[in-house]
Amino acid sequence: MPHLIKKSIFLWSCWWVMLLSPACYPAPAPVQAYPPTPAANQPLPTLVPTGHEIVYKDFRVTMSQAEVTASYVTEYGSSRKPASGTKFLWVQILLKNVGQKERPLPAPEHFSVLYGASEFKPGYGHRLEHTDYAVLKPVVYQGQQLEAWLRFEIPASAELKDLQFAFLPESFQISTAFAPTDYPWADHPIYLWSCAP
Repeated sequence: MPHLIKKSIFLWSCWWVMLLSPACYPAPAPVQAYPPTPAANQPLPTLVPTGHEIVYKDFRVTMSQAEVTASYVTEYGSSRKPASGTKFLWVQILLKNVGQKERPLPAPEHFSVLYGASEFKPGYGHRLEHTDYAVLKPVVYQGQQLEAWLRFEIPASAELKDLQFAFLPESFQISTAFAPTDYPWADHPIYLWSCAP
């Protein structure tokens, strides 16, 4: 029984120490939920002309062409039309693994189209006689070159000269609102091609 009393006293004293300890120290400052607006924005990189390649780590990437359609025929023989006020932009890319081992295929979300301040992500197309990027195997073997199309739904008023195709190898969204020196997580590589030939 004396052993049980000693244990109880010890537990009660520990409880009181924990209860009173926070009162002895100042409360920590609240953590800001959103970062403050930085003084400078990160500029977008210089455009690469259509047909020119970039090399990022083990991949050589080329935007070979872009075209706009008001509708298209699917692999299943049906016709698809875009939502009202939009049209389809098709971007053909070449991707080659120039590394020494197989690499995972970049997800479709690593590609975007920019129109002014708007960013558009690709959708699945199933366009007849055009290999859709979304159906490619998830691994690119050493020396393997792939050719595929990405489909974007863009405003009907957009012209090729006003559009830019982006490859974001380490992110899913273009982030220019934060200065990389202040927010290192915003400092991801961005490669841009002009969609106009």
